[in-house]
Amino acid sequence: MAGVIEQNTVPASLSANEREWCEECCGPCECWRPEDDEREPQGLELDGEALVAYLDSLTDEQRQEVAGPWPVRWLYPWQEGEPQRGLNVCGGCGGGCAGLRLVLGFELDLICVDTSKDATTTARAAGCNALCMDVREVDPRHPALRWTAYAVFTMPCPDWSIAGKRLGHLPENIKILTDAITDVAEAYGNVWRFGGHDGDVSTAVFGTPWEHVTVAEMWSWVDGMNAKTAGLMLAPVLIGMGLLAAGAPLQSVIIEQAWTLPEDVKSAIGMEYIVAGWDGVRWDILDAGDFGSPSTRRRAIMMASRDQRLDAVEAPGITTWASDAIGWDPETWINTRGVRKTAGGNEFKLGRTIPGITSKIRGWYDADDSEHRFTIEEVCLLVGLPSDFPVVGSRTSQCQQLGDIFSPLVAAAVWGILLRIEWVPRLLRYLAEQYPQVHRQYLYTDAA
Repeated sequence: MAGVIEQNTVPASLSANEREWCEECCGPCECWRPEDDEREPQGLELDGEALVAYLDSLTDEQRQEVAGPWPVRWLYPWQEGEPQRGLNVCGGCGGGCAGLRLVLGFELDLICVDTSKDATTTARAAGCNALCMDVREVDPRHPALRWTAYAVFTMPCPDWSIAGKRLGHLPENIKILTDAITDVAEAYGNVWRFGGHDGDVSTAVFGTPWEHVTVAEMWSWVDGMNAKTAGLMLAPVLIGMGLLAAGAPLQSVIIEQAWTLPEDVKSAIGMEYIVAGWDGVRWDILDAGDFGSPSTRRRAIMMASRDQRLDAVEAPGITTWASDAIGWDPETWINTRGVRKTAGGNEFKLGRTIPGITSKIRGWYDADDSEHRFTIEEVCLLVGLPSDFPVVGSRTSQCQQLGDIFSPLVAAAVWGILLRIEWVPRLLRYLAEQYPQVHRQYLYTDAA
């Protein structure tokens, strides 16, 4: 990529004094010579019509090579009237995207990134743009990402949730992660500044030191954690701050994570956006069951906006019984663990908003008929998706994808607030369409 500085090379053209200065102050690295600050932009450093002309001069193969793995259209400047661009990091099978498209009826040029081949295949089948790639391969300096306006981070939660081993909560892991968050932000130039005519204030001073630090090196700063998925919570800062440092017009960020995410981690992430000068940054604990989902899903949600103050998300408090959602007898008892008894029990009644869906739903069954199990279509409805949502893969994979989903109902509310859309009428209409047996009265709600 043009403008990226390679390490460990002193320019041969420097004078003896300049070379001595370079090695003394910067170490053996490639530095711009004084006259380089005045050089004319070229290639991908161009902007506007000049960039378009340069890209048009390339062959299709050359443009694809430069854009990879991103779409070629993202190399071109965003134009007024086009859908704005966004990243959905660890987007899974596309629940957050579904909340935007299916519930709100709003289109962004959103690309979902996930390591699961089945999940990205599902997302594409459902209408998302999806790439199967590791989040640690996303470089916010990539020229195709320079017009990214929105970012969503739904990182894996096993190291944080009560259902996992909770290794992320160990003090040593929290310290490594929060230190890395600070170090990454500072590498991008997002630092505290005191003084000035307004007194002591904090503000972002994005500079160029970040060009000397690779994405791989920044990710290595959480290698000491023995909770590998917990370390992925570095992404909202590594990618978000990186986009800002690269000049992207990032205006909103969403994070969805287990509700047990430690306060120290939430504070560390949120503080970096506050330091960057964003007007609205807040964390809320939201439960999908309060937004009409037939199953609960309690999650920590961060909303961050560059230019608007944010109030708490007020859930509409709509209830959908699981039995109504899928047409089962409300008196049905569901067995989740066979004959194994646990402190939390192993059976629940279907005539209610049921406990959160996990991948284990693949083995749940009617306590009176062990052969009567949930179909994938029913599982979709239980997590707030249409019954015909095109989930692909084995039954185990399908249940895993649906158990990991960012509830499209909660996503619709969060997206609605950040996009300034009247989201409640649209949510009501969507619920009426998916669960007409209980929410038919909302079918003709004005969602304009």
